[in-house]
Amino acid sequence: MKRILSAFGEGFLDLIFPSNIYCISCGNIIDDTRPYALCDTCVRSLRWANGRTCERCGKILQEDYGPDLCTDCIDGDHVFEKGFTCVEYGAAERELIHRFKYKDQAYLGRKMAEIMYDRILAEELEADLILPVPMFRRKERQRGYNQAAVLAANLAKRMGIPCDTKLLVRTMETEAMSRLSAPDRRENIRGAFSVPPNRRDKLAGKTVLLVDDVYTTGSTADACAAALLAAGASRIFVFTFASGANLKKSE
Repeated sequence: MKRILSAFGEGFLDLIFPSNIYCISCGNIIDDTRPYALCDTCVRSLRWANGRTCERCGKILQEDYGPDLCTDCIDGDHVFEKGFTCVEYGAAERELIHRFKYKDQAYLGRKMAEIMYDRILAEELEADLILPVPMFRRKERQRGYNQAAVLAANLAKRMGIPCDTKLLVRTMETEAMSRLSAPDRRENIRGAFSVPPNRRDKLAGKTVLLVDDVYTTGSTADACAAALLAAGASRIFVFTFASGANLKKSE
């Protein structure tokens, strides 16, 4: 059923599972005046990135946290230029993303992209093209869609710039990152992405907005950025819907 529905695209799924009459977070009935299809309670409960954020990766920083860089960025540099996010990856955000990725609810990507687009406007972020973090082909076939590609396509429509899902490819299947430490994540993802030689001309001198659903340590973003820069891109910005928490050293 998943493969049949996904063949019609994300817009068709939205017709079957309309996201404008139910809160996309808690499922309560709402009216269509609610921004992002979120009820008032969920708007207040989501951990928005409206305060201090890491100057490099965009993670939300605690008010009592001193540096302007999160602990991960203090410990090491990144290949990409700067990252941005919309919310912190807490319980409510995790549930929303889980349904988007694993419960055949691709239509949620349209509402999540609305949130991301408003963040882009607030940051005055500009790019020449949008690329999603690619999935390994076997995994994408099993899931029916790449959630990063759904977000990227919706953002591209709003920004009026191209989205290319074939320019950056995943060349190997890697171990699940959630079980790995930061150093192991970097090693696990090393060399996992490439740009086909016959498509490199599309990257020459371009500013790229790399899109994914969740940012954790930046290992995946760095591996993608390294492949894109090596293929001729000039600048890489990373943009995700959610970002992991900034864990202080004492934690």
